[in-house]
Amino acid sequence: MPDDLAEQNDDLGAAEWVGQALEAALRARAPGVYASTPMVRQLAAKVGQILALDAGSAALLDTAVRVRDVGMIALPDPVVLATTPLSPADWELVNHHPVIGAELLKQLPAVAAAAEIVRAHHERWDGGGYPDGRRGEAIPLLSRVIATCDAFVAIATDRPHRRGLGAEAALAQVLQESESQFDPRIAEALVAALGQGTGPRRLASSRNTGAAAVERRSSSHNTQGSGHDLMQAIAELDVVPAFAPAHERVLELTARDPRARDDLVAAIEGDIGLTIAVLRRAQSIPSRQPIANVPDAVTALTSAEIELALRTLPRAAFPWRTSQLEVRLHRFRVHAQAVARAADRIARGSVLIERDDVLVAALLHDLGKLVLGRAFSDYTSANDKTIAPEERLRQEQLAWGIDHAGVGALLLRKWGLPEQLAAAVATHHTADADHDVSTIVRLADMIVHHAQSDTVHQSHMLRLAGRCGLSAIALRDVMFELPQAGGSRRRRAEPSPFSTRETAVLRILAQGKVYKAIAQELGVSSSTIRSHLHNVYGKLDVDNRAQAVLRATEMGWI
Repeated sequence: MPDDLAEQNDDLGAAEWVGQALEAALRARAPGVYASTPMVRQLAAKVGQILALDAGSAALLDTAVRVRDVGMIALPDPVVLATTPLSPADWELVNHHPVIGAELLKQLPAVAAAAEIVRAHHERWDGGGYPDGRRGEAIPLLSRVIATCDAFVAIATDRPHRRGLGAEAALAQVLQESESQFDPRIAEALVAALGQGTGPRRLASSRNTGAAAVERRSSSHNTQGSGHDLMQAIAELDVVPAFAPAHERVLELTARDPRARDDLVAAIEGDIGLTIAVLRRAQSIPSRQPIANVPDAVTALTSAEIELALRTLPRAAFPWRTSQLEVRLHRFRVHAQAVARAADRIARGSVLIERDDVLVAALLHDLGKLVLGRAFSDYTSANDKTIAPEERLRQEQLAWGIDHAGVGALLLRKWGLPEQLAAAVATHHTADADHDVSTIVRLADMIVHHAQSDTVHQSHMLRLAGRCGLSAIALRDVMFELPQAGGSRRRRAEPSPFSTRETAVLRILAQGKVYKAIAQELGVSSSTIRSHLHNVYGKLDVDNRAQAVLRATEMGWI
């Protein structure tokens, strides 16, 4: 290979790595700002193909999309994390983020070429944009692509302070603003990209023409999702149907004594559609923090509110699997329940993890596969069993620019579910932290794939087990117990009165360990352990450790 070509490839590789690092930093610092990036990235790639960009320009466009908002990292928390409309002063700060981002990129040689593109990605075709007021062809082409795709996604999807308008209205608005806010050529390419076309279409700038284009695109798809674009698939999947017997069981239980709700919790967790519907309803209840698990949701809601959330939910009478959608739903339900059982079993060994949060994350971890199955006719969740889950994820990213984990997280954010739940779903194939919800879900997913005779990396599984506090023998026991699992533990139906530390002390106490051993494991003094247990005994109105463990176990608190 010639030296100059080798150097070019090295530069491309460096840009990829630096772009990924900056993207990860933005995701960690401002998850709400980052949320639209995967969709904008995929859409921009399609537009770039229609514009016949060369390989170098396409790669530069991809990098620029990923880092376009990196300047937001430098803004204060009240602006970056805002969930209400911003003040004029806040908007002034936000409007400076392209400048900050460009200055940052200039300092990094691997991505310096993206600096000018990032600086100009909020300029307008008519010169009314920011920060420099550039107009027309004076705006870099790749900046114009990003501006158009970014605006479309922003209009179509939900934001913390407003509901999205959907794909049809978003495209109509982009078309209406063509020749003012947007380059007409790019708007034309966007229409073609959304319509799965192979080239630009005739562009009319009226709202009616834009709506008609989307209507023609939508009417060409069948009910099984063949040919749907990703945005349309996300918009269409607004609810997940419930299995009819589970639905009927929950409605029956809502009429029972509201003080005995453990059966209700278990019944809701037994069905993915019911779990999602109840969690979505619970987010409307005033609370100091988002509700991320079913027991907390059941505690926050009245029986009437639960019934209202479920009344109109679509139901599947039988798992006939007579359509592609039913096949995907069946595989999704079966796999999700198995992963949830394994994750709950693993979480028993963690004293600082909320097991109910783990269970919900495990139930919803593959939600994105339902969307990809609707968006792409050649997608199937039943991939080659010789390919490990991590490799499947890479194949999805290469084929469609996004993977099912990222799509699932986008869907959960669209529904307004807690960010920590969306983050766990987004990283369930990549997490590698100690005693982390997503790491537990990743290990549980690998265990289930192994039980189904799929290929998994054994070394990865053993390493993750260590991260989750499991020895090789304990991991073996989980793998042995999984196929025989006939049900879940008693579900927590009342909120726990204990602090996180008191819960940890009780869980270790239940293992038969003495004060000194508990203190060593938690890194505190024995007197601190005695103080925690004194508080526990008072809250439970019991006299000794045996009674405390028994009572807490009966209530599902440990």
